[in-house]
Amino acid sequence: MVDGLSKRLAPDERKDALLSAAIDLLARKGLAHFSLEAVAREAGVADSLPRHYFGGYRDLLKAATEGLLKSVENTLLSRDVRLDLRSRVVAYLELLSSNPWGHHVWLRSADIHRDINSIVRKARRRMAESMYGKTWQHISTIEQYDARGRIGYIEAVVANWLERGAPDLELVADIIVTTISTSMSGKQAKRRAKNRAHAKAS
Repeated sequence: MVDGLSKRLAPDERKDALLSAAIDLLARKGLAHFSLEAVAREAGVADSLPRHYFGGYRDLLKAATEGLLKSVENTLLSRDVRLDLRSRVVAYLELLSSNPWGHHVWLRSADIHRDINSIVRKARRRMAESMYGKTWQHISTIEQYDARGRIGYIEAVVANWLERGAPDLELVADIIVTTISTSMSGKQAKRRAKNRAHAKAS
Protein backbone atom coordinates (compact mmCIF):
# COMPACT_ATOMS: atom_id res chain seq x y z
CA MET A 1 0.00 0.00 0.00
CA VAL A 2 1.21 3.50 -0.84
CA ASP A 3 1.85 5.43 2.38
CA GLY A 4 0.62 8.98 2.84
CA LEU A 5 -1.59 9.19 -0.23
CA SER A 6 -4.44 10.44 1.93
CA LYS A 7 -2.40 13.62 2.59
CA ARG A 8 -3.01 16.66 0.42
CA LEU A 9 -1.08 16.19 -2.78
CA ALA A 10 -0.90 18.15 -5.99
CA PRO A 11 -3.07 16.53 -8.71
CA ASP A 12 -0.04 15.30 -10.69
CA GLU A 13 1.53 13.81 -7.57
CA ARG A 14 -1.70 12.07 -6.62
CA LYS A 15 -2.10 10.68 -10.13
CA ASP A 16 1.50 9.38 -10.11
CA ALA A 17 0.95 7.79 -6.70
CA LEU A 18 -2.22 6.05 -7.91
CA LEU A 19 -0.32 4.79 -10.95
CA SER A 20 2.43 3.42 -8.70
CA ALA A 21 -0.23 1.69 -6.58
CA ALA A 22 -1.72 0.14 -9.74
CA ILE A 23 1.67 -1.18 -10.87
CA ASP A 24 2.43 -2.54 -7.39
CA LEU A 25 -0.96 -4.29 -7.31
CA LEU A 26 -0.34 -5.91 -10.70
CA ALA A 27 3.12 -7.05 -9.59
CA ARG A 28 1.79 -8.65 -6.39
CA LYS A 29 -1.59 -10.01 -7.44
CA GLY A 30 -1.67 -10.06 -11.21
CA LEU A 31 -4.30 -9.08 -13.74
CA ALA A 32 -7.08 -11.25 -12.23
CA HIS A 33 -7.20 -9.10 -9.09
CA PHE A 34 -6.89 -5.73 -10.81
CA SER A 35 -9.81 -3.28 -10.44
CA LEU A 36 -10.37 0.39 -9.69
CA GLU A 37 -11.51 -0.50 -6.17
CA ALA A 38 -8.46 -2.71 -5.58
CA VAL A 39 -6.15 0.10 -6.70
CA ALA A 40 -7.93 2.50 -4.35
CA ARG A 41 -7.43 0.05 -1.47
CA GLU A 42 -3.78 -0.38 -2.44
CA ALA A 43 -3.34 3.39 -2.37
CA GLY A 44 -5.43 3.90 0.78
CA VAL A 45 -7.82 6.36 -0.84
CA ALA A 46 -11.52 6.62 -1.65
CA ASP A 47 -12.83 4.23 -4.30
CA SER A 48 -13.78 7.14 -6.54
CA LEU A 49 -10.28 8.57 -6.96
CA PRO A 50 -8.83 6.13 -9.55
CA ARG A 51 -11.86 6.74 -11.78
CA HIS A 52 -11.56 10.50 -11.27
CA TYR A 53 -7.91 10.54 -12.40
CA PHE A 54 -7.95 7.80 -15.07
CA GLY A 55 -11.52 7.64 -16.29
CA GLY A 56 -12.05 3.90 -16.04
CA TYR A 57 -10.60 0.43 -15.60
CA ARG A 58 -9.16 0.09 -19.09
CA ASP A 59 -7.50 3.49 -19.13
CA LEU A 60 -5.87 2.88 -15.74
CA LEU A 61 -4.70 -0.56 -16.86
CA LYS A 62 -3.32 0.98 -20.05
CA ALA A 63 -1.38 3.57 -18.06
CA ALA A 64 -0.03 0.90 -15.69
CA THR A 65 1.04 -1.57 -18.39
CA GLU A 66 2.17 0.58 -21.33
CA GLY A 67 5.69 1.09 -20.00
CA LEU A 68 6.29 -2.60 -19.34
CA LEU A 69 4.94 -3.71 -22.72
CA LYS A 70 7.21 -1.26 -24.50
CA SER A 71 10.14 -2.53 -22.41
CA VAL A 72 9.27 -6.10 -23.42
CA GLU A 73 9.18 -5.10 -27.08
CA ASN A 74 12.40 -3.09 -26.93
CA THR A 75 14.22 -5.85 -25.05
CA LEU A 76 13.28 -8.62 -27.47
CA LEU A 77 13.70 -6.48 -30.57
CA SER A 78 16.66 -4.37 -29.45
CA ARG A 79 18.68 -2.79 -32.25
CA ASP A 80 21.84 -2.93 -30.14
CA VAL A 81 24.33 -4.69 -32.43
CA ARG A 82 26.26 -5.92 -29.37
CA LEU A 83 23.36 -8.18 -28.40
CA ASP A 84 22.84 -11.39 -30.35
CA LEU A 85 19.44 -13.05 -30.61
CA ARG A 86 19.98 -15.34 -27.64
CA SER A 87 21.06 -12.49 -25.37
CA ARG A 88 17.92 -10.57 -26.28
CA VAL A 89 15.70 -13.60 -25.68
CA VAL A 90 17.28 -14.26 -22.28
CA ALA A 91 16.80 -10.60 -21.27
CA TYR A 92 13.18 -10.80 -22.48
CA LEU A 93 12.52 -13.92 -20.37
CA GLU A 94 14.19 -12.39 -17.32
CA LEU A 95 11.98 -9.32 -17.65
CA LEU A 96 8.82 -11.43 -17.89
CA SER A 97 9.84 -13.72 -15.02
CA SER A 98 9.91 -10.61 -12.81
CA ASN A 99 6.64 -9.28 -14.29
CA PRO A 100 4.53 -12.29 -15.36
CA TRP A 101 1.38 -10.18 -15.39
CA GLY A 102 2.85 -8.31 -18.36
CA HIS A 103 2.57 -11.42 -20.53
CA HIS A 104 -1.05 -11.91 -19.47
CA VAL A 105 -1.80 -8.35 -20.57
CA TRP A 106 0.11 -8.97 -23.82
CA LEU A 107 -2.03 -12.02 -24.63
CA ARG A 108 -5.29 -10.23 -23.78
CA SER A 109 -4.38 -6.88 -25.34
CA ALA A 110 -7.28 -6.91 -27.81
CA ASP A 111 -9.76 -7.10 -24.91
CA ILE A 112 -8.03 -4.51 -22.73
CA HIS A 113 -7.39 -1.31 -24.67
CA ARG A 114 -6.95 -0.34 -28.32
CA ASP A 115 -3.68 1.48 -27.56
CA ILE A 116 -2.26 -1.55 -25.74
CA ASN A 117 -3.39 -3.77 -28.62
CA SER A 118 -1.68 -1.39 -31.06
CA ILE A 119 1.61 -1.77 -29.17
CA VAL A 120 1.32 -5.57 -29.26
CA ARG A 121 0.31 -5.73 -32.92
CA LYS A 122 3.25 -3.53 -33.93
CA ALA A 123 5.62 -5.64 -31.83
CA ARG A 124 4.37 -8.84 -33.49
CA ARG A 125 4.93 -7.31 -36.91
CA ARG A 126 8.43 -6.24 -35.90
CA MET A 127 9.08 -9.82 -34.79
CA ALA A 128 7.94 -11.09 -38.19
CA GLU A 129 10.15 -8.54 -39.93
CA SER A 130 13.15 -9.64 -37.87
CA MET A 131 12.46 -13.28 -38.76
CA TYR A 132 12.45 -12.60 -42.50
CA GLY A 133 14.78 -9.61 -42.68
CA LYS A 134 12.33 -7.43 -44.59
CA THR A 135 9.46 -5.05 -43.94
CA TRP A 136 5.94 -6.34 -43.30
CA GLN A 137 4.77 -4.99 -46.67
CA HIS A 138 7.37 -7.17 -48.43
CA ILE A 139 6.60 -10.36 -46.50
CA SER A 140 4.45 -12.68 -48.57
CA THR A 141 1.06 -13.91 -47.34
CA ILE A 142 2.46 -17.39 -46.72
CA GLU A 143 5.38 -15.93 -44.77
CA GLN A 144 2.95 -13.85 -42.71
CA TYR A 145 1.00 -17.01 -41.81
CA ASP A 146 4.23 -18.74 -40.91
CA ALA A 147 5.42 -15.81 -38.77
CA ARG A 148 2.08 -15.53 -36.95
CA GLY A 149 2.17 -19.24 -36.21
CA ARG A 150 5.70 -19.05 -34.84
CA ILE A 151 4.95 -15.97 -32.74
CA GLY A 152 1.81 -17.61 -31.38
CA TYR A 153 3.85 -20.69 -30.49
CA ILE A 154 6.47 -18.56 -28.70
CA GLU A 155 3.76 -16.75 -26.73
CA ALA A 156 2.18 -20.08 -25.72
CA VAL A 157 5.55 -21.49 -24.62
CA VAL A 158 6.23 -18.39 -22.50
CA ALA A 159 2.73 -18.52 -20.97
CA ASN A 160 3.21 -22.17 -19.99
CA TRP A 161 6.68 -21.43 -18.65
CA LEU A 162 5.38 -18.60 -16.46
CA GLU A 163 2.49 -20.73 -15.19
CA ARG A 164 5.03 -23.33 -14.05
CA GLY A 165 6.97 -20.73 -12.05
CA ALA A 166 9.51 -19.82 -14.77
CA PRO A 167 11.94 -22.77 -14.39
CA ASP A 168 14.66 -23.72 -16.90
CA LEU A 169 15.10 -20.28 -18.43
CA GLU A 170 18.01 -21.42 -20.58
CA LEU A 171 15.97 -24.28 -22.07
CA VAL A 172 13.06 -21.99 -22.93
CA ALA A 173 15.49 -19.48 -24.44
CA ASP A 174 16.86 -22.27 -26.68
CA ILE A 175 13.33 -23.16 -27.82
CA ILE A 176 12.52 -19.55 -28.70
CA VAL A 177 15.82 -18.95 -30.51
CA THR A 178 15.34 -22.13 -32.55
CA THR A 179 11.76 -21.14 -33.40
CA ILE A 180 12.84 -17.71 -34.61
CA SER A 181 15.98 -18.90 -36.39
CA THR A 182 14.32 -21.64 -38.44
CA SER A 183 11.66 -19.45 -40.06
CA MET A 184 10.83 -20.64 -43.52
CA SER A 185 12.28 -18.72 -46.40
CA GLY A 186 9.85 -17.43 -49.00
CA LYS A 187 10.96 -20.12 -51.46
CA GLN A 188 10.45 -22.89 -48.91
CA ALA A 189 6.99 -21.60 -48.05
CA LYS A 190 5.95 -21.32 -51.69
CA ARG A 191 7.33 -24.78 -52.45
CA ARG A 192 5.34 -26.31 -49.59
CA ALA A 193 2.17 -24.53 -50.67
CA LYS A 194 2.70 -25.69 -54.25
CA ASN A 195 3.25 -29.28 -53.11
CA ARG A 196 0.06 -29.19 -51.03
CA ALA A 197 -1.92 -27.81 -53.99
CA HIS A 198 -0.47 -30.49 -56.25
CA ALA A 199 -1.32 -33.24 -53.76
CA LYS A 200 -4.93 -32.02 -53.55
CA ALA A 201 -5.27 -31.94 -57.33
CA SER A 202 -3.92 -35.50 -57.79
